[in-house]
Amino acid sequence: MMLAATSLIAIWKLGTSDILISHTNKSLTPFSAWYVVQYSNYTPTLSRSNYILTVDGQVENPLQLTYEDLMNMPSISVKDTIQCVSDSYFLQANVEWTGVPLKYILNKAGVKPNAIKVVTFGADGYTADLPLYKAMEDDTVVAYMVDGKPLPELHGYPVRMVVPRWWGYCYTKWLVRIHVTDKNYLGYWESRGYPDVARK
Repeated sequence: MMLAATSLIAIWKLGTSDILISHTNKSLTPFSAWYVVQYSNYTPTLSRSNYILTVDGQVENPLQLTYEDLMNMPSISVKDTIQCVSDSYFLQANVEWTGVPLKYILNKAGVKPNAIKVVTFGADGYTADLPLYKAMEDDTVVAYMVDGKPLPELHGYPVRMVVPRWWGYCYTKWLVRIHVTDKNYLGYWESRGYPDVARK
C-alpha cells in the first residue's frame, strides 16, 4: 500500500493547544471498503499492553518505547490517499492517520552523523528502508490511529509506518523496530527490484 500525499492535515500537540493545517476536502473511505495487501499469510497478533518499539543502530540513545510512550509524544495527523503499487487505481482509499513524527523519535534517539538509512521491521518479518532525509520529513509518521480509531489488526495494529508521497511498501505494518544504519540496506521489496527511492 502507499500514500500519495496530494493532501495533508497536520495536528501538532503543543501543550494543551492543537494547531490544525488542512489542505484537503476528500471524504474518508469506510474501513469496510479498504483493501488488504500483505507479503505473507501471517497476521501478527500484538497487544498494546505489552507493545515495545525498539529504536537502535547508529543512534546515541537506543530506545524501548511502549504504546503509552508513543501516545504521550507530540502527534500529527496526515490525510492522504492510500494506494497499492500493483494497482493504484482500484486499490486505494482516503485515510487519515495519527501518530508521532518519526523525526521526533529519531531526534530523541540521537542519530549519528554517519547514518544514511532507516530500516523498519514488522512483527511479521517484513522490512522496508527509507533514506534518512525521508525519515526526517515532518509528515513521516509512526501511526497508532486511523480515522480517529485504533488501527485495525489487518492494517498494522497497534503501530505502523506512514510515509506520505511514497509507495505503500514503505508503510511497514505491525511496526516493532526502527533501525538506523550506515549501510545501504535494502528492504524486502527494494531488494527484489522495487525502487529504493519509492516516490510516486
